[in-house]
Amino acid sequence: VVPLVSTSSHNNPRETHTNNTTTGCCCSTSRQDEGKKLKWLHCTLYRNNMMNDTAAKTDTEEAHLGWTKKQGYILSGGGRAEELYTSDRGFPFVETDLPHYHILQGDTHATFRDWTSSKPSCDLVCGAWNRSLFVGGWKHSSHREERVYNVQTHNLFIDLRIPKSRELVLVPSLQKRGCTSLKDLTPHELCLYARQHVFSGFTVLESEKGRPVATRHHCIDWNFVGVSRPRPNKWWIEVDDAKHVSCWKEYAYATDDHGQHYYFEQWDRLKDGNPKVARLALRLSANPKKRKACGNDDNDDDDDDDKDNNTCTPPAHQQKDGVFVLVGDHFNYMMSRKFTSSASTSTSLATILVDLVDMAVSAGDLETARSYLSIEAAHGTVSSGWKLDCAIPPWNEGTELSSIMNGPMVVHGSDIASCSIEWGGEIWDIYDCSFETIEKLKGYLAKV
Repeated sequence: VVPLVSTSSHNNPRETHTNNTTTGCCCSTSRQDEGKKLKWLHCTLYRNNMMNDTAAKTDTEEAHLGWTKKQGYILSGGGRAEELYTSDRGFPFVETDLPHYHILQGDTHATFRDWTSSKPSCDLVCGAWNRSLFVGGWKHSSHREERVYNVQTHNLFIDLRIPKSRELVLVPSLQKRGCTSLKDLTPHELCLYARQHVFSGFTVLESEKGRPVATRHHCIDWNFVGVSRPRPNKWWIEVDDAKHVSCWKEYAYATDDHGQHYYFEQWDRLKDGNPKVARLALRLSANPKKRKACGNDDNDDDDDDDKDNNTCTPPAHQQKDGVFVLVGDHFNYMMSRKFTSSASTSTSLATILVDLVDMAVSAGDLETARSYLSIEAAHGTVSSGWKLDCAIPPWNEGTELSSIMNGPMVVHGSDIASCSIEWGGEIWDIYDCSFETIEKLKGYLAKV
């Protein structure tokens, strides 16, 4: 509120009791009139300030609601990716390169398992990274606008991105009401909650024309609702120092008519995000025998590990899955959606999550909106006592990982090559591990 200063002579205490004989009115009446004027001015200024605050909040909320679409605009070089990324222009690809191809085929477990031994290690950009800059289509965003934690092991990754505007337009209201689940959110808050992103999968590193190039294949994806992205998640890599990579640039695989990559991102290594300290990648097992051994097998009659789904189960992208990755002091975890029996799984009118949620909320179908928003993911650090500091559900921040997953990690087996991990009542398979012996792994995870 702007302080009010009156220029009236009534501010002089010696003059406040002097009669005004010219007007025939005493000063007490003048003071009342002046008081009314000041009160009116004060209310006007207060109202204007409130309107400005509301306008600012509206602008911030509008920017937040547009965050996902802006990210897509930048990533596609202003909506030109499909036009630029074509075989005719020298950038061919096959259907199996698409990021969601293996999800839709239902073979991510078998494929990723095969790749752990048949594909080169993604050691060049292994680490925990922050995205300091994201540019494309004459727009950009940076670490000033979003919190990004991209944890990449030698194969599996989890990439978490949360706009900082969420802390302004959504979190205060949730904290004030003590919200701890999606059921506590209003319809409008569900739409605000949808504006964030996280995805996980397998990064294949190869070389073309003497340059390193990476292709990411997704297994859990916040934005994916059944319709695959039409172009691969494929990009060139440029590092600052091949021997000691502290930052690197990600360039779109295709270029525009001027030979410029239509988007690029700069990634900076997070403090203590060095894979030489510790490295671990886990994925929730798809093997029914392992799930049965842990008491969580829902398909006792199906012992086929080649497919993630069968005729008795939901589509692959709607099945239970989980990924955990750790590099140095940093870890990310991600759990797939939980569909309720009353939620609609038909997404024919939506190609990305935000559109689906907005349509579901508009139709009053909150169960469907909540089901598609039920992915859980977070970043945390080992040095903090395995506490989460950035989470898709904001109410999980500050919580220890073991509390979220209902218990510690328990290692089963006699050697790294054949062991598995029981965690949260489920069996997890090891995809990548820097620990040389089972004893060292057990000792490290005993702290969880």
